[in-house]
Amino acid sequence: MLACFEALARLGSREIAAAELNITEGAVAKQLRALERWLRTPLFESGGREPAMTAAGRRLAQAMTAAMETIQLGLDEVTQRHVDRKELRILVPATLSMHWLVPRLPRIEQAGFRVRVHTTHTGEDWLSLPHDAAIRRDGFLPPGYRQEFLFQEELVAYVSPTRLERIDNHESIKDIPRLESRTRPGELDRWLAAWDVSKASGTRHCFAHFYIAYQAALAGDGLLVAPTLLAAEDVRRGRLVAFKPDVRLQGARNMLLWRKADEAGGDFTVLAAWLRKETASASSEGQDPDP
Repeated sequence: MLACFEALARLGSREIAAAELNITEGAVAKQLRALERWLRTPLFESGGREPAMTAAGRRLAQAMTAAMETIQLGLDEVTQRHVDRKELRILVPATLSMHWLVPRLPRIEQAGFRVRVHTTHTGEDWLSLPHDAAIRRDGFLPPGYRQEFLFQEELVAYVSPTRLERIDNHESIKDIPRLESRTRPGELDRWLAAWDVSKASGTRHCFAHFYIAYQAALAGDGLLVAPTLLAAEDVRRGRLVAFKPDVRLQGARNMLLWRKADEAGGDFTVLAAWLRKETASASSEGQDPDP
């Protein structure tokens, strides 16, 4: 059941997923229905040949992607496969991975790097995971590691166009539901204080992970304070709008870390420079005219 779900979530087509698994489309559909019954929750919206995933489906897909990457890394370690030193295993925070780095992997390869990305979550013991390098925003530099600066986050509040339309029509600005996550504490309160509406009556919804809060913002559930770098593509595509873009905060510094003894240290220095250049050109795309 999980294999069918992972293939469909990754490939986006039942026909292609069935071909990869060497089974029929009917068998894929049967396994997905069985998985939904087992979980007692729908993973896909009703109707359509390729229906969109529900919020529960998206969360499971993210977990499955991380799990499969972890399994592959473990297999490589256990079997002691020879890995080309040009293929760099990098641990990347989940939201940064999904919304910024992974879409740029083809460009990274064109720049001369082969990168295998493994997503990590706040609180995870990343040092115990197989890796050549890691992108971190917590300021922790383990003994025996060196680091290169990548970018400093700039935080802006975002809403979906549908939520903005409700504000324009009948919803009070100060009553907008606020979205936040336990993995990025304090950012919402800092932004509200900067906007001077800390005592407004809007409800709060706190999620376990930032990428879930981000999906809620895309769905129009409320206002989310997010790094401009992560929101840039969704702003460009019209899925998010900067709300009060003149209210901006400095966020965390993101660093690339690797072991000092690693022979590929020179590669990481070059990669860090390439990523700095990419982030510098991309972060401004998350800006939007004041609504």
